[in-house]
Amino acid sequence: MKFPFGRRGFREEGTLSAETAAACEPAHAKRTPWWLWPHVLSLEAPVVAVLWQGALAHAHGVRLTPLLSAGLALACWVVYLLDRTLDTVAVRNPAGLDVRHAFYRRHRRVLLWGVIPPALMVLGWMALWVIPEGVLWQAVGLALLVALYLASWTAQGSRVSRDVFISCAGLGGIMLVSRMPMTSGTKLVLSVLVLGVMILSFLRQMDVRMGTVLPKEMAGALLFAMGCTTGTRFLAMPETVAEPVLECVLLALLFACNLHGISRREEGVKDDPRHVLLVVGTLLFTLGVLWCIELGRLEHALLGPARAALGVVVLHSVVHGLRRHYSADAYRVLADLALILPLPLVWGDPAQFFPSPAFLMLP
Repeated sequence: MKFPFGRRGFREEGTLSAETAAACEPAHAKRTPWWLWPHVLSLEAPVVAVLWQGALAHAHGVRLTPLLSAGLALACWVVYLLDRTLDTVAVRNPAGLDVRHAFYRRHRRVLLWGVIPPALMVLGWMALWVIPEGVLWQAVGLALLVALYLASWTAQGSRVSRDVFISCAGLGGIMLVSRMPMTSGTKLVLSVLVLGVMILSFLRQMDVRMGTVLPKEMAGALLFAMGCTTGTRFLAMPETVAEPVLECVLLALLFACNLHGISRREEGVKDDPRHVLLVVGTLLFTLGVLWCIELGRLEHALLGPARAALGVVVLHSVVHGLRRHYSADAYRVLADLALILPLPLVWGDPAQFFPSPAFLMLP
């Protein structure tokens, strides 16, 4: 569980600063600022998902129906509600929760019985009557992975019962994937992902820490990226699987930088070399995609998203570099804004914002 450390966190000599002591007060005793309520209500994730999906659709020349975007937003919101509510189930000291998790702990019964079930019913209706069949089957496969993710990284139940559930769900999921009306490549990718989650669960059964094998932030970022690209991945009808995979990996790296940075800031970690490596790796990967587009080895449709991704990396680096000047809550808001502010680069002419990556080419 993540604990808020205020603006400065722990002093080097091990004593708590005044700001840290104030941050350690019960979350319900502190007044929630207006700018933090979208995060408390888990509205930031649906907004990021819908905006990125719209940007990808524009880049690929695909027209999305409003209900398709609404379905993505609702599904993303429900997953975040479940994730944050399950995070608080086994908490013994509510005073140590941050504002968001304290809210979900106080209202967990309302959420689990009054909000999430109706939302799932609406999603079921949309799946049967609104979502195109091809998108639906990809969404079903992604929903299976999300369920395994929640059981592996979030749910706090009996370890044996959880792993038995994961094993049965994984085997059933592979059988389901094999019968889905998808391309053989998509079936292979989904089956490999399901098997990967099952293997991680078995490692956990042998007391191997899940966070050591695959941190929760990385798994969440990959699933979030797959959700953002589901609609365009089907409607754009790519000729090869390379471009959709690269697009998904690019978004997953961006979201991983966001989630990992937020996690480190909330835990009070001053300097984490792993985050620096993650950001630098994302930057190099983005520049590599731009270079391949310039050389004509990748579709030109990836140019806009790649330029926006470059802007995200730059903004995230600035926000993370100045993280000691504002609270953990403010960092979360600014880090999420860094994910969406560069998106106009997808709609506008990229040349007026960034120079051509031809400077990377050797003479």
